[in-house]
Amino acid sequence: ACEGCKGFFRRTIRLKLVYDHCHLHCRIHKKSRNKCQYCRFQKCLNVGMSHNAIRFGRMPQAEKEKLLAEFSSDVELLHPEAADLRALSRHLYDAYLKYFPLTKAKARAILSGKTGDNVPFVIHDMKSLLEGEQLINLKVPAPDQLQQTPMNTIGFNGLSDYSALPSGIGPMCMDTAEMRFFHSCQSRSAEAVREVTEFAKSIPGFIDLDLNDQVTLLKYGVIEVLIIMMAPLMNKDGTLISYGHIFMTREFLKSLRKPFCQMMEPKFEFSVKFNTLELDDSDMALFLAVIILSGDRPGLLNVKPIEQLQETVLHSLELQLKVNHPESLQLFAKLLQKMTDLRQIVTDHVHLIQLLKQTEVDMCLHPLLQEIMKDLY
Repeated sequence: ACEGCKGFFRRTIRLKLVYDHCHLHCRIHKKSRNKCQYCRFQKCLNVGMSHNAIRFGRMPQAEKEKLLAEFSSDVELLHPEAADLRALSRHLYDAYLKYFPLTKAKARAILSGKTGDNVPFVIHDMKSLLEGEQLINLKVPAPDQLQQTPMNTIGFNGLSDYSALPSGIGPMCMDTAEMRFFHSCQSRSAEAVREVTEFAKSIPGFIDLDLNDQVTLLKYGVIEVLIIMMAPLMNKDGTLISYGHIFMTREFLKSLRKPFCQMMEPKFEFSVKFNTLELDDSDMALFLAVIILSGDRPGLLNVKPIEQLQETVLHSLELQLKVNHPESLQLFAKLLQKMTDLRQIVTDHVHLIQLLKQTEVDMCLHPLLQEIMKDLY
């Protein structure tokens, strides 16, 4: 099996995912494997992939039996570790509020018109795009803690301190409004990468991991996290940008020339479905930590401590969802299935960026984003 299917099978077993039943017996190969998760998992079983080998690898029989007993029981609300899990949840929620300026609660208030006079400027055509360009480039002051702990303490080959880099905007990039808008999106994405990095460093145990593994986890996880963070900013009609100061319509984004028009539509489709799960910000904080702590990222040097950290956060997330959403019994499983969807969205996004880089912007792609997307899928 290829590494992609090994990782898929391993996630399915470790996270106890249950896929919607499919009776079509879909043909599974490299190009179609992300279309039907149920048939992909069945093919994994049919070719001989082992539950126990994935779960346990090589370990003593007594340890296997102990772990089997743990896997067979759900996390109880009165579990002895429940207090610790709730404390972890509160800690990550506090970090989430500290580092992410536009939370889901704020975004939903703006989208529902509950913010009084602070109505976002609507961009629905080229004329309004040109009128709104100043707002698009609006910045919010960075919290003191972000200024004190620059991202280049973690790596990305020294490219993480994006504020020290030249903008790289040449005449080629200023030819069209689409290009200027694309650059603005890059700048905001680079800021968001910094926010995600600070949040990751707040996860208990993260900064104790091998430094190279920290960089790898961020390299592969940051775009997935950003897509999840985008979801609350979206509804079926459009998306908030520029910290909620602008609402850009979905139809306008669709009207942009290729490949710009192809970038956002998959995110809308994902976000509309994701938002039906009705997570709150405290749920989001835990889910983001689970994504960051994915032990199946390519190139990790020491997987075991990463998986141990993720397992703890998963238990905290499961407990949190039982408390916050007692009527949604399948919410935990549904949420974890979204992790597979995210990987395909990121793969497609990176391919579009590579196409754009080759055909149009080349030197204008932000250095930090270039470093993240280099050799990514």
